Amino acid sequence: MNSIIHHETEMTIARRQITDKLYHQANAFVYLVILQMLGYLLAANGMMSGSGSEHFSYTVHTISSVPLFFFTILWMILQGLHLAGEKSREYYLVSNHFVAYFSDIAVLEIYGVVAGVTLLLAEPFLQILASLFYDPVILEPSFLQVGVGNQFILFLTGTLYFLMFGAGAYTVGILRARFKFRFFMGVVLAVLLIIIASMVRTRLVGAPYVIHLDQLAAFYYQETRWAIWLMKMVVTIGLFYGISYLGMRNLEVNER
Repeated sequence: MNSIIHHETEMTIARRQITDKLYHQANAFVYLVILQMLGYLLAANGMMSGSGSEHFSYTVHTISSVPLFFFTILWMILQGLHLAGEKSREYYLVSNHFVAYFSDIAVLEIYGVVAGVTLLLAEPFLQILASLFYDPVILEPSFLQVGVGNQFILFLTGTLYFLMFGAGAYTVGILRARFKFRFFMGVVLAVLLIIIASMVRTRLVGAPYVIHLDQLAAFYYQETRWAIWLMKMVVTIGLFYGISYLGMRNLEVNER
């Protein structure tokens, strides 16, 4: 299918939109650096433990990569919401919804790959940064503790986690743009239903209905079977992509 205005294929227009978005949103990578530097500083300010005897004692500082991972996820969420909210740009006038959607997803995946690459550098950077303040220092066991042969697995798992959060944020942004006030009313209604369900359960069985976010997260990060974990991640990301595309199909992208 060709564009009526430019007589160019949809893929050509999509490629131009991708480069255009990356160019006009280059400051997104600056935000990534700032947030990750904050994550490094918080990670390096780790816990301290001491041990020893009457004649000998030593203190070991441990650092955790959790703050770095958290701020990188936060960056992906912000970028997903931003891409979903950018619906009044001029290039939407010369393309259809699928082209605009495809270019958004492509940019989001580029962001995920960039974020995944930064994980490969995180462990040595954390060790160097922490050694400037403490001696000795050890890196707390985490997703960064992998062997040289597992660097690809580290990159893949990190990228998929970042894509999952970015795709989820993009989906929320698309639904918010499509349904506007109804979206917020739906969120409020869902919260009220959860509260009512908790009250009813408390009266019936004596125990409130509680959503355990840690158990939901454990559904992904505590999965020990590699193939099952990969299937969970791919299905979740694909589900987010599908919902966001359905939400964007009839969206009036030029409305404000």
